[in-house]
Amino acid sequence: MMIQAFQKFWDKNKIRKRLILYFMLTTFLMALTSFYTYYNARMLMVRMNGMFTSNVYLNDLTDTLNRVEQNLETYLSTKQSDSLRQYWKNHYELKAKAEKIQKDFSANESSLIIKDIRNMIDTYLVETEAAVNAKRGRDVTEYIQYYNEANKIFNYINIYINKLNNSQFKENTERYMITSGRLDFVQILNIGVIIAVVLFNTILILWFTYKITQPIIKLSHAADEISKGNFDVDEVNVYKDDEIGIMAQAFNRMASSIRLYFDEIKEKAELESRLKEQEMQNLSMKAHLKEAELHALQSQINPHFIFNTLNAGAQLAMLEGADKTCIFVENVASLFRYNLKKLDKPVTLREEINNINTYIYILKARFADRIEFYTDIDDKLLDVKMPCMILQPLVENAFIHGIGEMETGGRIGILVENEKDKIVITVKDNGKGMQAEQIMHFLEEGDTGVEMEQSNSGHTTGIGLNNVISRLRLFFNREDVFDIHSVLGNGSEMIIRIPAGT
Repeated sequence: MMIQAFQKFWDKNKIRKRLILYFMLTTFLMALTSFYTYYNARMLMVRMNGMFTSNVYLNDLTDTLNRVEQNLETYLSTKQSDSLRQYWKNHYELKAKAEKIQKDFSANESSLIIKDIRNMIDTYLVETEAAVNAKRGRDVTEYIQYYNEANKIFNYINIYINKLNNSQFKENTERYMITSGRLDFVQILNIGVIIAVVLFNTILILWFTYKITQPIIKLSHAADEISKGNFDVDEVNVYKDDEIGIMAQAFNRMASSIRLYFDEIKEKAELESRLKEQEMQNLSMKAHLKEAELHALQSQINPHFIFNTLNAGAQLAMLEGADKTCIFVENVASLFRYNLKKLDKPVTLREEINNINTYIYILKARFADRIEFYTDIDDKLLDVKMPCMILQPLVENAFIHGIGEMETGGRIGILVENEKDKIVITVKDNGKGMQAEQIMHFLEEGDTGVEMEQSNSGHTTGIGLNNVISRLRLFFNREDVFDIHSVLGNGSEMIIRIPAGT
């Protein structure tokens, strides 16, 4: 099953098959050339490494031999214990290296010289050990005799090591010359193969490109004529059974279909254009409707006091010396001045807070100690824009419907804080609270702005909670801008969430 599917795929994608074969062939040639070059370079490195390893080992052996000789001379002349310890240390090190050199160089062409060096090192170590023992036995004649014999062998060892070094150098030079010549041949061969592959690729690319692009050029010319509106182009004849031939046949069928249905497509395009124009008009109407709804909601705000009369009363109280009465009347006048002048444009939260302070002054003047008003406001957030007359109706609603029936202990608070990407304004009271049905009623009906509270008795402005919610949602174009948290018998919280940066 898998073989049949692969065969079908291979036969169907003929251009892909040619491309794959071409790239596989060129990749194989380049990989073969690179591998051959790498192999020879690797062999050269191995041989060079062997050459340097033998030289380094012989030099190390010579250094160890010299240290044994030096420590021996120092001990025999001074009889210092440090020199004796160093002698034994280098003694065993030299013996180990002598054994190792015979193993590592046993197949070397200079194996006889290496064998002689090993034997001489063993003899040398025997003589040096005898000299040390004689010195420790205070036999001057014997240790001098052993030392002279050891020194003679020491000189012979150095001569043989130099001889071995020269022999190794000669052998390594011959190997290097052979390897270098082989590498030169490989480099020439590699250059030749690269040139051959480049020429082969260039010819193949030119031929392959011509075979593919010739029918594509014909198709592009025909497509260009159709794009200019000339649908009477001749059919593109491509005598190929691959994907390009199939594409040419499909193009010819497409051109024929375009000629048959061009008028219908043009008619549909005109109809679509008219529909888009109508859609734009509908969007414009919706925008105007939204703006009209905002103004309609704002028009519901109707103060019941006469501002000019209050100003006259304030002046009269001042003339009569009734300062408290004057301040009270001025605050009432300020409350309605704010109501009258700012309804048609946004205000800042700072202005709303100032209006609340004026309203609270009036409440305290009327109801004395029945209520306590407190605030917790972040002054950095007071420049945010919002609709006019939002907070005062909420505070008034909390007073009338929340704590209105309480004789004492009523508390109303305003909190302004930053919460992630929103500015949160909370008007809370400790009054009788609200039922869940009432909360759902306000939050669901607030969007229409049609249904108001049953009674506005006692309200300064006549603005209901539904009106506040609707204006907030229209102004910020968000449904989640207002929320109510309340527990029956345990107070209420009216929460406004304004997007930061407004």
